[in-house]
Amino acid sequence: MLSVNYDGLLEKRLVKRGKQLSQSLLGALSSSIQRISTSRAEQIGFYRFLNNDNVSENILIEEQRQRCSQLSAQKTVLCISDTTETNFFHHLNRLKKGTGLGYTAAPKGIGFLAHVCIAVDAKTYFPYGITDLKLWHRLAKTGRTNEQTYKLPISEKESNKWIEGCKRSNEILTNASSVIHIHDREGDIYEQLMDLPQDDITFYIIRSNFNRTTDKDYRLYQQLEHSTPTGTYNLELSGEGNSKHQKGLVTMEVRMIKTKIKRPRERGVTKDLKPFTEEITLIETRQINVKQGEEGICWRLLTTCSVNTLEDACQVIEWYTVRWIIEELFRVVKKENLDIEASELESGWALRKLFILLIDTAIKLFQLYICRDIEEGETLESIASFSPDEFKCLEKVQAGLEGKTEKQKNPYKQHSTQWVLWILARLGGWKGYQSQRKPGMTTIINGLDRFYTLFNGWVLNNSE
Repeated sequence: MLSVNYDGLLEKRLVKRGKQLSQSLLGALSSSIQRISTSRAEQIGFYRFLNNDNVSENILIEEQRQRCSQLSAQKTVLCISDTTETNFFHHLNRLKKGTGLGYTAAPKGIGFLAHVCIAVDAKTYFPYGITDLKLWHRLAKTGRTNEQTYKLPISEKESNKWIEGCKRSNEILTNASSVIHIHDREGDIYEQLMDLPQDDITFYIIRSNFNRTTDKDYRLYQQLEHSTPTGTYNLELSGEGNSKHQKGLVTMEVRMIKTKIKRPRERGVTKDLKPFTEEITLIETRQINVKQGEEGICWRLLTTCSVNTLEDACQVIEWYTVRWIIEELFRVVKKENLDIEASELESGWALRKLFILLIDTAIKLFQLYICRDIEEGETLESIASFSPDEFKCLEKVQAGLEGKTEKQKNPYKQHSTQWVLWILARLGGWKGYQSQRKPGMTTIINGLDRFYTLFNGWVLNNSE
């Protein structure tokens, strides 16, 4: 991780306050300014920072993008995009009107929308940070029908966020060795498909949403049905969370075709689009031998990645599954742990800035979590977002956690990511034995929370 750096973006006093706010959000793991502040003066300072017009959303976003650019240099990255919305309806009486909030999709929704693009290492799945983040609010319901919306040029549709997000992400990832964009079904937009890059640097994996017509006048899915299966593989289902599928091992069959997609039927502005896309690969992974009454798994993925074998197809499928990171990221920011929808801020503009900072906070949590599966030295050597005093405190804490035997000691290089993670996991309740199950996200978060409680006491003790 690289520490927050607003030098050159904000004036000196705001640079210091911004860094302090970021550290406090990570330390307290809360969106409540009252909770993360150690004094009334600090609390007021944080409020002023978030309400300061000189601290724009663009500055906060650009600072994170630049850090991501540094971390992802010379790496093959997955650029995962998704959209979420916040809902502050239950705080409606407290919120100031005309401050960056508007209608959402919820029947009783007041808030803002965010389209977020994050860069993740294609090998280790270590999240480097955001490559783009767009915030907006709807001032009024359009009242347009689907037919009227369809006839609008893509530049006037909200769905243009998928195309623009990729363009801005590519601009910040120019030093990456290659970029693989990953979209869910909302990204299945013809205007995007027709202009997919045909190079060896930028690739796309988009979950198919429409049974489009091909250049042979077949439908995509019918063409798949008549193709020869490429092979099968076994998939272990966890059965956890909101999964509709029971825990266990299932067999997945893979089919794939290479084709060109035909322009949608001529209507409105679509008549001016290219008649066909360049050649694109469609991969289908479908659960076979599904028990009666159960819903089998079936994904269809459009990709410009080079896919010639079952192994190639399985790699594309696995990369698509990494979307869980951004879905969990939103869950941590909006509801669990950070819970921005419970924030006491009154200004919508301040809430939007806080959201940007909390995305960065959540990414740092996921960096710690992902590091548990990464071999030492495979990622960043140290966690630069920890201050020298925090490292000193960690050293003291470690001394009290280690046992007398080698198996009970921290086996990692001091100040490395894994070294910090071992201490946080132990504070969170993990026993420390390598034979034990690896610490989960909750354990690490609990450990981080406990560490900062100890750190605050350590600071007070050493200031006397």
